[in-house]
Order: sequence, then structure tokens, then C-alpha cells
Amino acid sequence: MIRIGRVGEIISGDESGKFVKIDELPDSPPSYLILLAYDRAFSSGCGDYWVEDQESLEQFFDEGRWVVNWEGEST
Repeated sequence: MIRIGRVGEIISGDESGKFVKIDELPDSPPSYLILLAYDRAFSSGCGDYWVEDQESLEQFFDEGRWVVNWEGEST
């Protein structure tokens, strides 16, 4: 499950080894900013992507074959 506002480590798929955080933007319906970095603090190798809705967010994760270990959860 994709977690909004929580940091996760991509453990499999494209971008494996990077950290990800999803921010929900105040659009109607909401759009999403996908933040990526090499560290949990998002201070090294940062980048971002934007998707227009929840369905696009799920497709983005599927296309990258991302398996994410979200902080506070085990895989």
C-alpha cells in the first residue's frame, strides 16, 4: 500500500536503494508529488515527480516495480 506523508525505502525495482516520500497536494481531486533521495533526510541526490491523481500514482509505482519498506512497517 502506498503511504502518503511517510518516508519509505525502495527495496526493489527501479530506483532501488533510494528513499521516497509522497506529498498530497491541495488540488481537487488531489494530485501527488513524489520525492526521491539517496538519504532519509532528503538532502542528497534529490528529485521529484508529479502525478495528477491516485490512479496515476498507483500506475507510477507499478511501472517502476517499486517495493517500498515504509517507516514503521515491515515488508
